[in-house]
Amino acid sequence: MQCTYFLQSQCTSCHLLDKSYPETLAYKEEKLKNLFPDQVDCFKPTIGLGNVEKSRSKAKFSVFMQNGEITFGLTNAQGQYQELEHCPLHAQGVNELLPILKAALVKYKIIPYDIKNKKGELKFVLITKSDENSAGEFLIRFVLRSKESLDRLRKAAAELIELPNMIKVVTANIQPVHQAILEGDEEIVLSPEQAIIHQFDEFQLALGARSFFQVTPEIAKQLYGAVANSISLDKPGSLIDLYCGVGAFSFYASRGCENVTGVEISKDAIDCARTSARLNNSHVEFHAVDVESFLLDSNKKFDAVIVNPPRRGLNAFIINKIKQIEPDFIYYSSCNPETLARDYSDFKDGYEIKSLQIFDMFPYTRHFETLMCLSRI
Repeated sequence: MQCTYFLQSQCTSCHLLDKSYPETLAYKEEKLKNLFPDQVDCFKPTIGLGNVEKSRSKAKFSVFMQNGEITFGLTNAQGQYQELEHCPLHAQGVNELLPILKAALVKYKIIPYDIKNKKGELKFVLITKSDENSAGEFLIRFVLRSKESLDRLRKAAAELIELPNMIKVVTANIQPVHQAILEGDEEIVLSPEQAIIHQFDEFQLALGARSFFQVTPEIAKQLYGAVANSISLDKPGSLIDLYCGVGAFSFYASRGCENVTGVEISKDAIDCARTSARLNNSHVEFHAVDVESFLLDSNKKFDAVIVNPPRRGLNAFIINKIKQIEPDFIYYSSCNPETLARDYSDFKDGYEIKSLQIFDMFPYTRHFETLMCLSRI
C-alpha cells in the first residue's frame, strides 16, 4: 500500500508500512508464537486481506482551520495538526464525503475548535460506513465543545441525509473538556434513523453511534465465521457471549447453538443487538448489564462461553466465574496477545488449546486479533 503521509513522516499510525504485507503477517505470527511457544501445533493459517486499501470502515478526524479552510486530519502528541483527507485505508466513499461535510459546516457556521485559543465548537468528526455488501450507509458523529451550534448542526444534518450519499445517521456528541478526549457522555441523534445496517452473510447487524464494531469488515466477517464453524463442530447446547457488543458473535453462534445469551454493559449496543434480533427473527437473548454484575447474580451453567474483552483482558473475578460455569468450550477473541496469554495461564489447569488463529484486523500496525479456542480437559 502506498501512502504519502507515511513516506513524508506526517502519519505513522501504520507502524509497519515500511514492510511488505506478507512481512507484517510474519511479524505478527512470530509475536504470537513467542507468547505461546508450546502451542505451535495449534496455530491455524493467518487470515489476512487480499487488498488492504479501502478496508477500514471507520475514520476519525480532528477538525481544524488550515490556510483559512476547514481541514480534516489528526492531532499529534505535540498538539500539532496534520491534514489526513486522503488516507488509503478508508472505505470507498469516506474521503469523498469530506468536501460535502466541509460545505455544510461553512454554510451553517460551525467553527472548528482551536486547542490553543480554546475557541470554536467542532472538535472531531467520526465516520462509519456499513459493509459494501449492505447499502453502503454512513453514520456521522460531530463531536462538539458545547451545544452552542446544535441548532445549526441540526439544520445541516437535515440537508445531509437528503443527499444521495447514503448518509443515514447523524449525531452530535458533546465533549466539553479541554483535553484530547475523543468523545463525551452525551449523544444527541439529529436524524430520523439511529442505526446503520451491516449485512454480514445472512445477518443484518444494526450499528448505532456509541456501539463498538470491528473496523475491518472483511476480516470481522471471517472471525465471526470461524467462531461459528467451531461451535457447529462442538455442538454446545447453550452459550453465553460476554462483552457481546452489538451481538455479532451471538448471531453467528446461533447457527450451531439454539440457546444463546449475550451480555454487554452498553445499553446503546444492546439496543442495536435487539434491533438486529428483530431484523433476523432471532431468539438470542441480550442483557444490558456489566459482565461482572451478571456473573455475580447468575448461577446458570452454559456449555460454551465466548469472550471478547477490552485490551486489558479478563480479571481474576471473571475468570473464576467462568470456571464456575464449567463450560466445555471457551472461544476467546482478543486484540491484545499479551493479556490473552496471561489469561490462558489461568485457564490451562482445566482447559487445553484446540486452535490459535490470527485475524489481521489492523493491517500494517503491530496490532491484531487472535481467536483462541479452548476445550475442557
